[in-house]
Amino acid sequence: MGPNIAIIGAGPTGLTAAIELKRRGLKPTVFEARDCLGGQWAYEALPSIPVDIRDPQRRNVASAMYPKLRANLPQRAMQLCDYKLPEELKLFPDRVDILRYIEASAKAAGITPLIKFQTPVTGLEKTQNNWSITSGKTRELFTHVLVATGKDSYPNIPFIDGLERFEGSITHSQSYRTPELYRGKRVALIGACVSSEDISLDLSALAEQVYICGTFPPNGHKCYVREGRYGDGHNITQHARPERIEANSIYLQDGESLSDVDAIILCTGYIYEFPFLKSALKNIIVSGATIGPLYMNMFYPEDPTLIFLGLPRFTVHFANVHLQSLYCAMVLNGEVSLPTLRQMKQELADGGCVLEKRTSELEEYHNGVFECIKKMSELTGQPHLDWRGFLGSLNDHKRLYQQDYRQHPFDYDLPENNR
Repeated sequence: MGPNIAIIGAGPTGLTAAIELKRRGLKPTVFEARDCLGGQWAYEALPSIPVDIRDPQRRNVASAMYPKLRANLPQRAMQLCDYKLPEELKLFPDRVDILRYIEASAKAAGITPLIKFQTPVTGLEKTQNNWSITSGKTRELFTHVLVATGKDSYPNIPFIDGLERFEGSITHSQSYRTPELYRGKRVALIGACVSSEDISLDLSALAEQVYICGTFPPNGHKCYVREGRYGDGHNITQHARPERIEANSIYLQDGESLSDVDAIILCTGYIYEFPFLKSALKNIIVSGATIGPLYMNMFYPEDPTLIFLGLPRFTVHFANVHLQSLYCAMVLNGEVSLPTLRQMKQELADGGCVLEKRTSELEEYHNGVFECIKKMSELTGQPHLDWRGFLGSLNDHKRLYQQDYRQHPFDYDLPENNR
């Protein structure tokens, strides 16, 4: 009798894992809290007022999509397994087209019937030789559990002196939906990365002024569009990180201050959280921005029947998840074997889990991510595509065209990387 496998989450990560398992004759059960598949790509409507982070009644938001959002990676990097996106789509597809593509791929692969919709997992614990999954009043037993709930579900709320006393609204980018809520207002975006770049442009049509407050090159993440002309022709300006907040004023680390600010949007990323399995983990440290140690950034060493998928950041997510899912499926199907516990622990002791590193050390983090991708390519017999070179070329493209990079052709051959 083969393994009885549960997958938690029916976003692109969980669906990719289900596809690769099904191709090997394994039939997983996929638990999905919402009434639809697609994960973050499935839009969630929110109230017509900003969702303030200080509201004690605030609930967790399932999706960070807003109506005008488009992918910041081109089609080639958004592919689910070997299901190709329709050629007629934009080079950088919008959220609606990506969701339709994900839904069509799941249907074509026969995955949709395997999904238990509106079945949130509230508990996970090991009972003798099985994992017990609790959802509501129901419990089910599985030999293996794949956690595919993603890395972008729980907002990172930074400490800024006086933030909680700010006299305007404070939301996280996860809850941003429309610039209409900010018409005629002065809005400060805290954080200088992907979310603030795109949201600032969406806001600028209706907001009076948009401030981006963060760390910019040469000290910031060099791979994003924040140099030179970014913001020219728009009511967007760049500023240092905030040091403290008083009333409606933001005092910055370089001595500058922004006054009469009406709203703050925290574009500060996400933390790792798995509330349903905290009691199930031993020797795994989940600490906000980091988690580990996990062998190959996936397997729980103490019991590798618990597997985490899709956790590395700043990578080509769909490609990484496909290799993870392929390797996982081959392990569960008996095609390849995991090292012994001692060997896994030794590799982890030698620095083998990039998820324990902070993404602020981007070069070191990237080294670990792409080294793991290379190893998974070798273990699964897949060509080692030069995704790192792909990202480097894409970042050059973004620096060249700044906020208009999606309107210009981008072509990269993705050669095999034998280094």
